[in-house]
Amino acid sequence: MALRRLEMTRGDSKTFTITIKDGSGVPYCIKNWVVFFTLKTNIDLPDSEASLQKIITTFADTTSGTSGVAEIDLLPSDTAGLEAREYDFDIAVTTNDNKVYTIMKGKLDLLYDITRSTGTAGTAA
Repeated sequence: MALRRLEMTRGDSKTFTITIKDGSGVPYCIKNWVVFFTLKTNIDLPDSEASLQKIITTFADTTSGTSGVAEIDLLPSDTAGLEAREYDFDIAVTTNDNKVYTIMKGKLDLLYDITRSTGTAGTAA
């Protein structure tokens, strides 16, 4: 597995969309799977000390996961309090028969933000 490099700005909205396929390129049915996105400052930290962990158990496709697509939605509040720096991340899955696979890992560059005020669209903050 090649290491991946991801990037996002602290406090922004970001969606990482992944399609989980078998070796022949056929999407898995991920219904009843659990997808984990874990972000850490050090790979040796326990998950309880992760800077961020998102756990996805429902999938956006109308066929309940048969397309193999999972969306990892990061909200502004997920990263607003984190330090702008390089993090280690992985995406792991637990299948419906309790097998665990790491499907992606690498580094995520959390870039600094400038604007920190929020407002409703069409109104001043």
